[in-house]
Amino acid sequence: MFKEDYVKVNGVNLHYVEKGEGELMLFLHGFPYFWHCWHNQLEEFSKDYRVVAVDMRGYNTSDKPEDISSYEMPVLLEDVKQLIEAFGEKECILVGHDWGGAIAWTFAYTHPEYIKKLIIFDAPHPYTFHRELVENPAQREASSYMGFFQKPDSHDVLLADNSERLRKMMNTLGLDLTQEEEEKYLEAWQQPEAMKSMLNYYRAASFYPFEKLAQQPVALPHRLFESPALIIWGNADIAFENSNLNGIEEYAPNITIHRLNGVGHAPQLEKPEETNAFMREFLQQDS
Repeated sequence: MFKEDYVKVNGVNLHYVEKGEGELMLFLHGFPYFWHCWHNQLEEFSKDYRVVAVDMRGYNTSDKPEDISSYEMPVLLEDVKQLIEAFGEKECILVGHDWGGAIAWTFAYTHPEYIKKLIIFDAPHPYTFHRELVENPAQREASSYMGFFQKPDSHDVLLADNSERLRKMMNTLGLDLTQEEEEKYLEAWQQPEAMKSMLNYYRAASFYPFEKLAQQPVALPHRLFESPALIIWGNADIAFENSNLNGIEEYAPNITIHRLNGVGHAPQLEKPEETNAFMREFLQQDS
């Protein structure tokens, strides 16, 4: 059984689940998921680690600040920093997917001392993603949905008809949810103010419209992340071009990449046994 509780960090109460003992392994989800998207990994790695999966600010039953500025990247990074400290640790194994992966990547180049190892699922590297958005029309097209997400009424559209549009989007991304799992997501999405807050991540983002990006180079405190990093990537992800993986070694020299053919946006859900095996192999390697 998972322990469920709330932790106060950076002025907000965040809901989390926890299981196991040992080194801290902290899981960060993306849109439109919540902590449950990691359930296969939590069960597996709680055998050896203290696994914690958090509902990010704005999601499920975590606090939902109203101001869009409360979802800007520096605020999200401080959430992660204080989470690690709140669990009594100075470093962790950080795992992120989608928006959680974007936060994890950025955290790695801002507070590398807090990360022993980094594991990323289908979230492009900040430097290569910026390059692809500037140079690759296919990536700009794949990311054009952000314009809709930033609209003031997009949360109402996604909640309409029992979140039909969002449920279809999950299927498009490669997930065939059972009815039981779909109901879990619907419950999380329909928490008061949740969908509006979830979309505030996009409204607070600075990389759309894309026309501005060429004049806005990525500015992170470090150019290299030298600790071990793992990417598990679905090659059939419609959100991100596979070219995002090109040249990552220039910024993360100690990186391992596993590509899964025919797998979409959420390998941890689509192929849990394979992804857990990749994670296990990576974690057993000497740092």
